[in-house]
Amino acid sequence: MNFKYNWNKKEANFGPPIKAEVPFGTHFSAECILKFKGKYIALRRPEAIPEHEIPEKAQKSKKPCLYDVHGLPRWGETLGEYVKRVVKDQAGVGVKNFRVADLEMGVYSGTKQWYIEPTLFIEVDRLPVPGVYGNEVVEVVTFDKSNVPDDFGWWSKKQIEDFLREHD
Repeated sequence: MNFKYNWNKKEANFGPPIKAEVPFGTHFSAECILKFKGKYIALRRPEAIPEHEIPEKAQKSKKPCLYDVHGLPRWGETLGEYVKRVVKDQAGVGVKNFRVADLEMGVYSGTKQWYIEPTLFIEVDRLPVPGVYGNEVVEVVTFDKSNVPDDFGWWSKKQIEDFLREHD
């Protein structure tokens, strides 16, 4: 028996990859919180996350901010393939294991882009070191729930504390 579904209520149906973000389009990315030996890891980057804009909060701070690993999957990648690639590309380390902590979906008010974004906890095989991974990492910062830094480029300290308390 054959069945052909007709998308007539704006259900999620994605076309082939395109070169640029478009208003009312859709994108998938993942926020990757690195961990090593029970500590969280953040990367201080003068130019933010590779292939992303420098967020307004970071521009106002006038100093390099902290970031998690974050990026877009390539068409056809499995979640495991994506995680291994983006962590190696942006932090220079390997992945021991990972788990999905949360899944967020929403619409950006400015571009009207619909985003689908899981947040992952990723245990890495060693502590990253400063260097160039997509762009420059000038410092590797480790922390736990009791001493969350307050100079992340995207997240506020409270957002991180709340997220960690709820999901890890």
